Amino acid sequence: MRNSLNNTPDYFYKGWASSTGKYHPACTCKDGGLVVHVKRAVYITNRLCGGWGIEGEDRDIVLAATILHDIAKVARGSGPYADYVNHPINANKYLVQKDGDVYKKIYDCIRFHMGLWTPDSIKKPIKDYTLLELIVYTADYMATTKDLITPIDNG
Repeated sequence: MRNSLNNTPDYFYKGWASSTGKYHPACTCKDGGLVVHVKRAVYITNRLCGGWGIEGEDRDIVLAATILHDIAKVARGSGPYADYVNHPINANKYLVQKDGDVYKKIYDCIRFHMGLWTPDSIKKPIKDYTLLELIVYTADYMATTKDLITPIDNG
């Protein structure tokens, strides 16, 4: 995962989680807001892992996927709309690919992190999600909740 983080484009650290503010809390709708969003999602992922008893390698997988889930999220309007919409698919170009089941699980968690809003070209029914995919999707979804306050919100 460290090598994948080294591939992170500069805009990831500067960008907003939402260009409109329509679907994300104010603390993520400013410069650096995408990082705040990811931190919120990681906080929630940790809580979900505790509640579900997810430990060891599976916990590492969902944490890695949560940290990397928006690695390819470009600002809306800063490039082709397809790049913005397809950021779960485009994440693959930033991930350091290794053969094996662990990589596939991380990438699948990233590909399906948008749940109901996953691009049609890769969409699958929520009922077919693995538990790990469901945790990453739920954490990302909850991190966009405007009335949910986390310890991450102010820093």
